[in-house]
Amino acid sequence: MLNESELARRRVLMGRGVQPWVTESHMFGAAGDRSWSLISGSATPDLNLVLVHDDDPELLTEPLAEVARRGCPSLLMLAGPGKALAGKLPAAHAAVGEMPIMSADLATVPRQHDARVRRATAADIETVTDLLATAYGFDRAIAALAAAPLATASSGGMSIYLLEDEGQAVSTVTVCRTEDVASVWCMGTPERFGRRGYGRALLAAVLQIAYDDGATLGLLGATPAGLPLYEATGWHTEETWDLYTDAVSEQFTH
Repeated sequence: MLNESELARRRVLMGRGVQPWVTESHMFGAAGDRSWSLISGSATPDLNLVLVHDDDPELLTEPLAEVARRGCPSLLMLAGPGKALAGKLPAAHAAVGEMPIMSADLATVPRQHDARVRRATAADIETVTDLLATAYGFDRAIAALAAAPLATASSGGMSIYLLEDEGQAVSTVTVCRTEDVASVWCMGTPERFGRRGYGRALLAAVLQIAYDDGATLGLLGATPAGLPLYEATGWHTEETWDLYTDAVSEQFTH
């Protein structure tokens, strides 16, 4: 079992990894040693994320103020000692369960180069947006926020990938590299392309790319839809984050 110090390190690296999603001046991002935030101002809580993993209630002050300033819904996540803050959350935020935080030793999980997989570019923004909107049920304008880093001159350690079969993009995933960690986000395969092994193949390919680049550890937060794939490919739950939202999300509901 991992100790709290290592779990905290991993949470911090995941938070640092998502900061390239702050692509517009009206957005807010912060990544500290005890909490991190990614607030896009979107109409879904799924893209307004706050994680607190320390029991200091002051850590809620700034992100909640930023959420209030934008008048947007949010997904508040409590981990480790931060779970003690459940009683300090706004009354509008209801518990919607737990998210498994999973890890994988990249030396041992399935990895494989795949000629169908490539890194997306600015020319692929519409394609990635379409895949995410369909896979997650997002409004297209919201899905576009997840693809927006493709349009920036530098996306830091964030890379968005596509798997194409017979010239058609069928699956996408985002990988954020920070230190030795490759964290996996926004894995999406529309239902019409499901049950053909695309998600499994894409995951194996991007982990191979990360491993070749020196990453040793994979991290992700598993949604109910993605959990079976991750469990089947050697990922293990290291902890859970408690989830609270003040609106119905596409992934977590009251």
